[in-house]
Amino acid sequence: MNKSVGTILAAALASFALAGAAAAQTALSAQDRSDMQRIESYLQGLSTVRARFIQQSELGGFAAGTFYLARPGQMRIEYDPPVPYLYVADGSWLTFWDEELGQRTDVPIGSTLADFITREDVSLEGDVTVTGIRRVSELDEIEVDLVQTDDPGSGQLTLVFDDDPLAFKRWTVRDGQGLFTEVTLTEPAYGIALTDDLFRAPRPRRRERDD
Repeated sequence: MNKSVGTILAAALASFALAGAAAAQTALSAQDRSDMQRIESYLQGLSTVRARFIQQSELGGFAAGTFYLARPGQMRIEYDPPVPYLYVADGSWLTFWDEELGQRTDVPIGSTLADFITREDVSLEGDVTVTGIRRVSELDEIEVDLVQTDDPGSGQLTLVFDDDPLAFKRWTVRDGQGLFTEVTLTEPAYGIALTDDLFRAPRPRRRERDD
């Protein structure tokens, strides 16, 4: 375990910024469009999710933790010790918290990958463009590649679903330099009660003034 794990995921979440603009649509088959509609309906139908996750990076980083999602707007990525990192989306901001340093960084959720996952109206068109859909029959999976519509060279997000029944399984972010981070979900629980406290990020402690 090392600090590069959190740094890589921070880049993955923050670099895939979503901004609307026109771009050429990849040619999609009727089956592709049918699968896109199924996936959009599935994601919009998610209310809450709690799952364990395993994160791996091309640079050798590995970590595990717990993923929480409460749509719309809220998400939490909590690493197991000794990794001291936490990510919290509260509907307006995505916060990165470093417990070891007691430091917090906030960015608008609309500028990050977290916005796509947590937004109320999920669409695989508009500010994102589908560049490929693959059906991996031997694994019963569907893989969907997405890029920013206005800046496709900045990176690629791949969503992977079990096909029958449809279920979100993992995602991979490949940045503009070609490096990837993959997050796989395990032991998912859906439609469960999640407390609001999960989606409140810690704040640095105030330093006591010297007498």
